Amino acid sequence: MFGTREAFDYVLCSACSTLQIAEIPDDLQQYYSGSSYYSFNQMQEEPGWKSALKRVAAGGMIGQPEAYPTGNGPIDKIRRGAEPWTAHIAGLTSDAAILDVGCGEGARLQSLARLGFTNLTGIDAFLPAEKVGEAGAVKLIAGELPAHEGLYDCITMHHSLEHVPGPAALLGAARERLKPGGAIYVRIPLFQSAIWAEHGVNWAQIDPPRHLYLFSAAAFLGMAQRCGLACERQGTDTLGWSLAWSHAYARDIAMHGEGGAPNAPPFTAQEIAAFDCEAAALNSANQGDQGYFVLRART
Repeated sequence: MFGTREAFDYVLCSACSTLQIAEIPDDLQQYYSGSSYYSFNQMQEEPGWKSALKRVAAGGMIGQPEAYPTGNGPIDKIRRGAEPWTAHIAGLTSDAAILDVGCGEGARLQSLARLGFTNLTGIDAFLPAEKVGEAGAVKLIAGELPAHEGLYDCITMHHSLEHVPGPAALLGAARERLKPGGAIYVRIPLFQSAIWAEHGVNWAQIDPPRHLYLFSAAAFLGMAQRCGLACERQGTDTLGWSLAWSHAYARDIAMHGEGGAPNAPPFTAQEIAAFDCEAAALNSANQGDQGYFVLRART
C-alpha cells in the first residue's frame, strides 16, 4: 500500500484456502500511521442538504434486506452512498445500540449519526489518544473488545477481523456482548481461487502485514459456527478499486507515495469503469474478493 517494498511471508492452507501471515510482526502499530492509514484519515464534512437527502432515502432501507440498493434509479443511487449495508441486518433500527470494532477515527459512525442513528460506540486498538471521547451520538474508545464491557444490538466489523491475531477469539467476544436477538455484521476480504490465480502476490487485498488472515467464505463460516454463530445472510461486495490496484501493484505502483499521500490510479476513466463492471459481475456470481456476513447466536 505504501510502497515500502518490505517483504512478508504468507502461507496458504491447502485444506481451507486461508491465506495467513507466517509470522505476525512484534509491533503491528507501526504499520497503522495516524497520518496516512485510511481508517484514521477518512473524516469528511458533508453539506446539510446532502445529509438530509441521504437520511430520507435510508429511512426506507435500514433493517430491510429487500430494500438493498441494486438498481440505477435515483433512490438507489442515493442509498448506495448512505451506508447501504444497514439494509442487510433484518430488523435493525436507528435507535439500536451499535458497536463498531476496529472503528478507526469513527468516520462510519459519524455517517450513521447523520442518518439518524442515536446510540453509536466505536472501539479500536490503535485509536490515537486525541480521538478518544464523545461527540453527539458517537463515543470512541481505545482498546480491545475482550476487555470492553457492554451489550449491543449490533456489533460490526468492517474490514477489521482480518487485522487481529485471534479472529476466532474476537468473534467469540462479540457473541458474548450481543443482546438477545442481536446480530454481528462482518465484512472481510475473501480468498477466491480465480482472483488469486490472476493476481497472486499482487492481489491488493493482501495488504501485508496488516491483513493477518484472508479467509475463504467456507473457512470463515466454519470458524463462525465453532464460535456458536449461525449465518443469516452473506454475499460479496467487491469494488473496482481492489481489481484496479492489483493491476497497479503488478506494475510496481504503490497506492500511496512518500509521506502517505495517495497516488492516483494509473488508469483511464474507461479502464476504471471496466474494473467496476468486472467487480459487479463477480458479485453477481458471489465470487468477489470481499464479502459480508450477518451472524446471530445459535440457540
